[in-house]
Amino acid sequence: MFMKVCCIIPAYQESRAITEVVKLSKKYCSCVIVVDDGSTDGTGQIAKDSGAIVLRHSRNLGKGAALRTGFNHAVAMQCEIVITLDGDLQHNPQSIPRFIEKIHQGYDVVVGSRYATQSEKMPFMRKLSNLITTQALRIFFKVPITDSQSGYRAFRKQVLEEIYVRDDGFAAETEILIDAKRAGFEISEVPIATNYGDEESKIRARRDIARWLLTLSKNLLPHSRFVRQSE
Repeated sequence: MFMKVCCIIPAYQESRAITEVVKLSKKYCSCVIVVDDGSTDGTGQIAKDSGAIVLRHSRNLGKGAALRTGFNHAVAMQCEIVITLDGDLQHNPQSIPRFIEKIHQGYDVVVGSRYATQSEKMPFMRKLSNLITTQALRIFFKVPITDSQSGYRAFRKQVLEEIYVRDDGFAAETEILIDAKRAGFEISEVPIATNYGDEESKIRARRDIARWLLTLSKNLLPHSRFVRQSE
């Protein structure tokens, strides 16, 4: 059965890699949406020239804000499966069919896990923050994954119609998993390989670890869940 698959790429200063990411993603998706989050290096125009739909923020708002913009557009376009991946080629678009297959198996959210393949190459501070948030999600929220901070994911349309991305930063990815689990959606994962090049990480270790922990503590209260129906 054919399902309309859209790819969302949050991008900030990704002019070096965005062309290749867009072109590879287009092989597997009906459309590619790049959310240019206030880039000043021409990322948006390059993505548009490569065949992507480009949504632009006038200033850098953060990954959560970029995902929110992309999700809203994908829902409006009636995309049935939405893939999210990074714009720096850390995520290989050739893995997209694995995510789609999992959705076809009946899962609603699929997370790409780096720990099944090349986690030893992950920078130490990323490993530490990921370990903390992943274990907390498993213990307190029963989210059955091994890589909570992976941005390579797939969503069934119904998930995006119900949940609402609140945090503007990287903590949004944690919130999404908590809300999806609480809403009763089925979550799974697939192994992925990740390429860590010489690009500067956009994660700021101390700040973002503190923000992740604050997000987790807030979400321990059931009434903290926000869904689209409550807007």
